Amino acid sequence: MKNYKNYQIVLTILFIVLFFETFAVAQERRILLAVSENADPAIKKAATSLMNCSVFSALKACGGATDAQPILTDSETLLPDASFQRAAYNNLVIVGLPDQDMLLRKCWGHQIGLRNGEIEVLGYGKWKGDFGTVESDRNPFLYSHRVKDHPYSTNIIKISGTSVAGVLRAVEAFRTGLLNGIVPAEQGQLTETSILDRTPDFVIPPPLPNEIGEFYRIGWIQPNEIEYRAYIDLAGYQPERIWRIKYVKQKVFDNVSGESWVNGLHRSSYGNAVTVAVFASADEAKKTWNALSQSKDAKHETLDLFTCYRFEQPTDEAFDKSYGDVRYFVLKNHLITVSLPQQQTLLLLKNYKP
Repeated sequence: MKNYKNYQIVLTILFIVLFFETFAVAQERRILLAVSENADPAIKKAATSLMNCSVFSALKACGGATDAQPILTDSETLLPDASFQRAAYNNLVIVGLPDQDMLLRKCWGHQIGLRNGEIEVLGYGKWKGDFGTVESDRNPFLYSHRVKDHPYSTNIIKISGTSVAGVLRAVEAFRTGLLNGIVPAEQGQLTETSILDRTPDFVIPPPLPNEIGEFYRIGWIQPNEIEYRAYIDLAGYQPERIWRIKYVKQKVFDNVSGESWVNGLHRSSYGNAVTVAVFASADEAKKTWNALSQSKDAKHETLDLFTCYRFEQPTDEAFDKSYGDVRYFVLKNHLITVSLPQQQTLLLLKNYKP
């Protein structure tokens, strides 16, 4: 009888251990929607509107998340050292103001300078007013000295602003799929001027397919003035509008390599993307496209009825091999840059209406 009771105790302990281990594994690679308990009530309410979001659906579709439904959590629960693995092995979406959210401050980075009522961003300039910000990147908890190796990548998306109104505007923009950009809640004031100033605005990109074969549209990026002015170097013309629409494919986040970064969500991740540059006229777009033929390593190519200039994605000290091709097409006054594979590029172009 005594042995039977001991056997029951052992089974009970084993069941508890297995249950919690299973629960812990199930929580990995989820989407944690973090909002500080100190956040303004309007921000807390806005965050709950993200429980169903196209970005999350695409993240699940490509295998980057085990569930498209995020887990709503207080930011403070991810700060203790005991929560490090939970913060690292899940995707983080943090909504709030840095002065109200310690987790947001801890993960902020250096791309956006943000203070109460003021913002400074390279390619936009220095502004006063109510602005929202959306910034996507690799999860800094996972990509830290504490994690030596891991079989998959996780992401972080920071939705913030210069004020409560700015955060609410950023939440609205993220719901359209904005992954990186600055959006105004009202007209702001430029406090300093330079050649790289760009007035923040919000214009949704042209419709592109939600799916192209095994690729899923996850969102879009708002290029800044640096990228607008780069086109001038080709033929002297600057686009009136540029969007970059990002696609993800199955298993894109199943490693922590350069490939997962190139095809990830960061502003400078140009893989598996469609960049649409709209010029004032078809003539400006065509001259800019023709100027690409003078660029080093340009290859002229015809895909069915579509003519393009093709380049290999560049290599540098961080990327020792190219992760695919980049093709440039001109359709009316649209210069379209596609870094999707050839088959998906053709499917996209055949249905594109500039």
